[in-house]
Amino acid sequence: MLNDYRLIAGVWIKKDSYYFLSQIDTIIFDIDGVLVNVALSYYQTIKDAVQYYFTHIIKIPPKVELVERETILSFKMAGGFNDDWELCAALILFYLWKIKEYQIPTTSDLRDRPPVLSDFIAQHLNDGGGLSKMVSWIREQASNAEQIFSLWDKEMIFRLAKEFYAGQRHCYNFYHFQPSLISLVEGNMAGESILINQQSEQVLKNYKVGIYTGRNQAETNYILQKMGWQMWLTPDCIITAEDKIRKPSPLGLEILSNHFQSRKGLFIGDTMDDYLTVYNINRKYQESRYLSAIVTGEDSLTNKERDRAYQQKGVDLLSENVNQIILLLNHITNTNII
Repeated sequence: MLNDYRLIAGVWIKKDSYYFLSQIDTIIFDIDGVLVNVALSYYQTIKDAVQYYFTHIIKIPPKVELVERETILSFKMAGGFNDDWELCAALILFYLWKIKEYQIPTTSDLRDRPPVLSDFIAQHLNDGGGLSKMVSWIREQASNAEQIFSLWDKEMIFRLAKEFYAGQRHCYNFYHFQPSLISLVEGNMAGESILINQQSEQVLKNYKVGIYTGRNQAETNYILQKMGWQMWLTPDCIITAEDKIRKPSPLGLEILSNHFQSRKGLFIGDTMDDYLTVYNINRKYQESRYLSAIVTGEDSLTNKERDRAYQQKGVDLLSENVNQIILLLNHITNTNII
């Protein structure tokens, strides 16, 4: 597996993909975890919403923090959980199932007492399917399904997450309602930071650039304006939630590919769904229309396991950050390293 890859300037490159790197003329970006660091925004929002739901909505205050970074990554690696609001709802559903199924009297050991989340995902969600598959499994298999779903209010969870994320300042603009539960002025989105640097942005002038994101249009426009990209990235180069296309559907990449008349594209994401989006478009056309690139972040404690998982799948490029990938492409193009 590792022998199938070559490490250049911090980027693992699949050897079979070397030839295609110099042919790339189009780069499509996911936003979260690629262009923007969301560890203090979306990830924090999931943590906050789960804790709040147990404490204030169903009145079972957890004695421990129920959500860690690894908890979120477990869902992201399973596939089907690209939507963070659905991931949040899935986490709450898992803990409600665990409480009822195993008659756990106290929440002090709810997170760590078996079965742990990673084992549940490996057994029941390892082939994707997301929240809908999890809901179906619990309805069919749980001995206390009716009690579990009586405590689980998906729409309330979504509302909580949106209020935590956008705060009073942006909630109406993003989601068309005024916050009524959470009194944050700025919201967790204030913790977001831009990941792509100016050197990489200069390199992008040599490529056709698009966006394929699960964010809605208002959120996307806000981020692109913050990055200064809204001045040159036109709406027909952007696929958002309003387009009703969800990764890992390849349709978003198809639309952008046709718009740009691409010869060879690169899609840079940070989750299994992003990788599967590329896999699906190449399988559909039975040719390598896109290469896949995954940004893992700089958490070395979890990256080795994630690297192995993506390499086993056959990802083309794997790196800790997006700038390493962009600058490597520039280096290859200019030096003919391949």
